[in-house]
Amino acid sequence: MPHFFHTLARWSALAALVGLTGCSLPRMIDSDVQSFAGAALPVSNADFRFERLPSQQQNPGLQDTLESMAQEALERVGLTRNDTSGRYLAQVGIGVDNIRNPHYRPPRPRLVRGADGKLYEEWPVMPDIEVPWFRHRVHLTLRDSTISQVAFETTAIFDGPWRDTLNLVPPMLEAALKDYPNPGSRRVVVELPAPGKENP
Repeated sequence: MPHFFHTLARWSALAALVGLTGCSLPRMIDSDVQSFAGAALPVSNADFRFERLPSQQQNPGLQDTLESMAQEALERVGLTRNDTSGRYLAQVGIGVDNIRNPHYRPPRPRLVRGADGKLYEEWPVMPDIEVPWFRHRVHLTLRDSTISQVAFETTAIFDGPWRDTLNLVPPMLEAALKDYPNPGSRRVVVELPAPGKENP
């Protein structure tokens, strides 16, 4: 039994180390992206302004942060912010769900033969812990204000063990606007630099 507790202590220390260092290293954020072009075909040499749904107005601080991140992503593909008369009305939102870890495998016993010759079930000694898993979703639409029609809609979805949502949003937005203004379905991988080592 002492050996078991010694092993458990080492396992716990290793898990804690991984948890502490996981976010201090670069991460590759692989998002599944689906983009659609509307009847008003989107263009890159246009300006935009943000529009908020009633629900988004309940948390203006969070929405300010999201729109700041979306602005950087939109400017990266050639759009310019114009709060007075921007052609596109941009809406950005996020969602986070706690889902079942797809890599988790419940522990199973194995049959061992005892000294008496009988078969017994033996369960793993090491604790089996399901690592929490989260699904992050970023959704962005551009509505052409001149004709009141959606010009572009895109969604990026990323599943993983991390819950630092606001750190994940920028690479997900970059993925969501990959190849803009062309629509399509794709998986896009964007590197999230380690803290303090962001790209200039």
